[in-house]
This record gives sequence, C-alpha cells and structure tokens, in this order.
Amino acid sequence: MNHRHYFVLLTTLFICISSSAQMYVWKNGEIIFRIDNDTADSITFEKPYGTLEKYCFSVGDGKRVRFSRGNLQYCDMYYEWRFAENQYDIIGASNSNIGEMYDGWIDLFGWGTFGYCFTLSNGKEECHNVYETSTDYRDYLIKGDWRNGLAGENELADWGIANWKYIINGDDIEWRTLTSSEWRYLLTERADATHKFALATVNGQKGLIILADEWEHAPEGLSFYTSTSKGLTYQTGYYEDEGYIIDHFTDNTYTKEEWARMEKAGALFLPAAGQRRGTTVQNLNGSQTFGRYYSTTPTSDEREGNVYSLSFYMSGVTPTSEFSRIWGASVRLVHDIE
Repeated sequence: MNHRHYFVLLTTLFICISSSAQMYVWKNGEIIFRIDNDTADSITFEKPYGTLEKYCFSVGDGKRVRFSRGNLQYCDMYYEWRFAENQYDIIGASNSNIGEMYDGWIDLFGWGTFGYCFTLSNGKEECHNVYETSTDYRDYLIKGDWRNGLAGENELADWGIANWKYIINGDDIEWRTLTSSEWRYLLTERADATHKFALATVNGQKGLIILADEWEHAPEGLSFYTSTSKGLTYQTGYYEDEGYIIDHFTDNTYTKEEWARMEKAGALFLPAAGQRRGTTVQNLNGSQTFGRYYSTTPTSDEREGNVYSLSFYMSGVTPTSEFSRIWGASVRLVHDIE
C-alpha cells in the first residue's frame, strides 16, 4: 500500500501541451487560452461540465439524482479529478500505465481508492492510493474490515464525498456514488424501468443507455429500441438474452451529432470502459466488451472481498453483480436532488 496523502490543493493554473502542436491554459476548470496548430485563441466553456442538463433519475422511493456529465477521471501529476467532457469518453488502454510515474489520466479505479487516509483506533493511518494496483483484496478494505462500505461513518471513502471540492469541472456541488440498491431500483424497480434502458453504440463506443424519468420519446428522425424489446428478459435480479450470441450493442447506434440530440432529450450513456486487473486492461474491445460501474456496497460475505457493481455486456445487464474490489472499474457520480 502506498501511504501518500492525496488531499493536496495545488495552484489552479496549469498548461497542457500535446504532441499535435496544441497548448491549453486552464484556470479554475476553464480553458482561458488555447493554441491549436499555431493559431492562438481565447475561449471559455459555456458552462461547467458537471450535471447532465435538468433531467432526473429515480434511485429509490422519493429519491432522485442527476448524473455527472461523464465518468470520473484522475491525474496524479496535479492530484486532480475531473469528469469526462463527453458521456462516451473513456481513457481505455492507457489505464495500463497506472502508477506513480504515470503523468496521464486514469478512469478505472480499485474499490475505495479515493485518495483519503483514515486514522485507525490504534493511531495508525490507513491510506488508499488512487493508483493502487495490488491484486490482494485486503489492500482495499476500509478500516481493515471487508464489511465496511463507502457510506455512513465511512462516507469519506466515497469518491465523490471525499473529492467533490477538487473535481475541476464539478460545478462545486456535492457528488457521491450510488449504492447497490439504488442501481437496482434505477434499472428494475422505478416506474417503467424495463423500458428505460438499452445497450447501444455511441460515437463508436459501446455502452449502456439509461433514460431519465422525464423521457418522452426519441428526437424526430431518431429511433430508440429498449433492450427488453430486442430480446433481453428479466430473470431474478438481471436481464439476459438467453441466446448469448447476439451483440445488443448494435441495437442502437448513434453518431456524435445524433447523440447530442438524444442527450438533450434525457438520455444517459455509460460507456463500456473495460476492467483492469493490476496493470492489465481487459474486455475493452470486441464481443467480450464489459462495462463495470462500482457501487458503495460490499456483499454479505467476505469471498475475496467482493462488492456490488453494475455490469453489462453484449447480451446482458446486471444491476448488482458481485465483483472483486481488486479490479479497476468505472465510477459515475451522482448529485442528490432535494
């Protein structure tokens, strides 16, 4: 375990230079100066890339949330957190570079690797390195106990609650991670839940679409086919196409421009970013593509430190899939609506 403390607030002004003759100067979550191919310009975002429009998603009886615009990402060079600019953006294979010498971004996190240190009852510190690559589940335990989740008295273990002030494009509002029961409610229990999700491909990226409570219909000229209308049936706690061979990521396909219209109508997209074991990224492309999104909830028995996650692949969606906390998986934060 690396015991470096991650809550260090550095200057908010920095410069990024890419190999394609691009330079960006950022300040407080905004690009204030840009050079593209030797042409200088001064720009700012129209608004921070925080919440997704105005749309709400029910995650419990009387509980509604808004999702962040994109998956959570982290860069160790500046101890910096951000949301992906677009819903379909992923870091991909570069997650295999994870480590203290890597100066790029990651978006596949071991469970509870939020960068915070707890002081234990014996006076020792337990720190959870965001760049943890151990394959021993005991290195991911909160306060040394597999039964502890990322909520309640341990809520600072949540990626959002601990870090929301440090997310550079997070609108300066409080964020958190969904519990397993909230993922389940969203996909199986809310009103018309079975008709409000679908596997899809957006801008060439495979993933899962979830529709907002307010969704009415696809924008004019576009179609939307639910996964249940395309062969996925509800079993006990999950949806699956019993044929196992149909790639349902092709059921809905949208270009970047088409997706902008779908998003504005109330569609959420969770990209299938694969999963990481140690420094190896798996199931990123092809028929075995997986999407894995952590919850804050451990399972009811130790079993290699399993926790619950939302998982999906080409022929199935499981809102509460058991998954070892050693794996690097995606994190999508939410903001509670009063």
